[in-house]
Amino acid sequence: MMPVAAKFESMDNLRAFLGELEALGARISADTIIEALARSHLRIDDVAPLVTPRLDSYARRRVARTEAYEVLVMTWLPGQGSGPHDHAGSVSAFKILRGTAHETRFALAADSLVDPTSTRELHEGEVGLDAGDVIHAVRNDCSREESLVSIHVYAPPIPELRRFTPRSAGAAPAEAFLRRRTRRAPVVAIIGGGFSGIMVAAQLLRMASLSAAAMHVVMVDRQTSIAEGAAYRTPDIRHLLNVPASGMSAWPDRPDDLLRWARNRDLPVGHYTFLQRHVYGEYLRDTFFEAVEGAGGGTSIEIRREEADLIERAKNGWRVHCSASQSIEAHVLVLATGHRPPTDPLKQRWSGSRARYIEDPWSSLALTAIEADESVCLLGTGLTAMDVLQCLLRCGRTAGVVALSRRGLLPAAHADAALQPIDPLSWLAPFLRADSGITTRALTRRIRGAVRAAASCGQDWRQVIDGLRPHLPEVWQALPSHERRRFLRHARVFWEVTRHRMAPTVAEEVGKAAGSGMFSTSAARVLSARGALNGVTLTVCRRGESAPETLEFDWIVNCTGPASGQESGLPPVLAGLIDAGFLEEDSLGLGVRSTSDGLAFVEGRVLEDLVVIGSLRKADVWESTAVPELRLQAANAANAIIRRINRS
Repeated sequence: MMPVAAKFESMDNLRAFLGELEALGARISADTIIEALARSHLRIDDVAPLVTPRLDSYARRRVARTEAYEVLVMTWLPGQGSGPHDHAGSVSAFKILRGTAHETRFALAADSLVDPTSTRELHEGEVGLDAGDVIHAVRNDCSREESLVSIHVYAPPIPELRRFTPRSAGAAPAEAFLRRRTRRAPVVAIIGGGFSGIMVAAQLLRMASLSAAAMHVVMVDRQTSIAEGAAYRTPDIRHLLNVPASGMSAWPDRPDDLLRWARNRDLPVGHYTFLQRHVYGEYLRDTFFEAVEGAGGGTSIEIRREEADLIERAKNGWRVHCSASQSIEAHVLVLATGHRPPTDPLKQRWSGSRARYIEDPWSSLALTAIEADESVCLLGTGLTAMDVLQCLLRCGRTAGVVALSRRGLLPAAHADAALQPIDPLSWLAPFLRADSGITTRALTRRIRGAVRAAASCGQDWRQVIDGLRPHLPEVWQALPSHERRRFLRHARVFWEVTRHRMAPTVAEEVGKAAGSGMFSTSAARVLSARGALNGVTLTVCRRGESAPETLEFDWIVNCTGPASGQESGLPPVLAGLIDAGFLEEDSLGLGVRSTSDGLAFVEGRVLEDLVVIGSLRKADVWESTAVPELRLQAANAANAIIRRINRS
């Protein structure tokens, strides 16, 4: 069956071109795509129904999609363009159907920013090719009211453009990026370049500067834009932080640092503002570069844009083998690998084509393939699902979105104004005594009692939950292993929907979508899924029902969130350290064992040159994914590293 919608069937030249792509089958390649585009008689009239400009950004309309390739029509109004990006290894062939495209190419610099190297113009009728590794940006710089329209073929389909950050005009890389490692300077290797990784680096540079110590820091991260990680690289302006700005400073000893940064840029940010996530990514990048600028003359830093494939013990510490360059000899190793990628909940229950199944919800580009009139099923009802829902709602949606999970619970909303946390020590301290016999059931009962007491005084349940937050590591450590398991099985979902909340404006948008019938939730489990090129059929069983039910959707998006538990497994590089006896996985599969400073703890011994930070520490502290916890972990980890270096 031809993978093209019936509404395009009158476009003869387009149909002929798609038929040629379909006939190529396994023989599709850069050469065959270019030849097909060059032979095609495609004109602007052939794609007229797909020329749908948007005011907020250039428009991408899907023509056809299979597991081997994707065909898109892009429309660029005057002044619109992309940021610097590459195509993550996918072949990109295109033809200009109207207007002139202005392309700028970039080179990656030592500090992970990109600098322009060349420009060119592509005119109507021209065909071009990008083999997948070119960093470029495309704009419609036409001064007239003329749209730029182009047709693109990607093989295979691109789930997400790899975005790069351009350098500000007139700026240059900080000296610390250009220095060679000074003789005998200890090397600290940091695996991961999201919040945890860059803030350990920033703390180390700050401490080294204060003490005039020599140090060489190597950061290994495959992401193309430093400091963003999965959380802050979203380009969607609807994606907001889940914590107000007053709690999001990157420095634990500078609580107003984010607010200061925003004021210096004339951004309208108050203490209870829920900032756009991409803006927060800019703040983190500026924070990191500010620390690099202040580094002393004996300090140097290196960024490797690649994977760490293998880590092994070396004579003076660790040897990190990388995918595309020479190995790193490090005196201290920091593991800041962040969230595990989502697991596939339908892996054993899926049959047929996966062309309409988006397995990674953070691949924002994949979501743009979903048309406004196509129905969508979200697997999951948590914050990840709310992010995807916001992406889907931005384009005048006319088809419904359904979110499924075992209990069908949505995250709660933050209050409309700041609330003072309620100190829980009056009831919590006695409960945490060694002889209290703490259980998940008793803890849940106490929290509910505290919520009722707060309500009787005219206070809000959120104040109870927020008051508990600083004490959560102690509470988690007081629970016996079997009670932690019981918490994960029975209480975790209820805790997470109250603890991890939506920003008020996000909750309002979700409520409006539900009220209009565009969005609904259901408590159900998926029994099987059967995919085709034009949709997916799910067989589900709703909670409380025994008879299965069949549901049909145009798209399925996996929104189950970061993986956890033993069934998900750790990345191979970490699994190798566990097998070698340098890390100890906890019995619940949440992460690895660590001390209060984040030093690896293995079978009763502490490894002072191996530091763990972030979600890997959930095993011992539970809450280990949000900025208020991670910034303290980064500071403690840096202090532990400096102590280790000073003793060496």
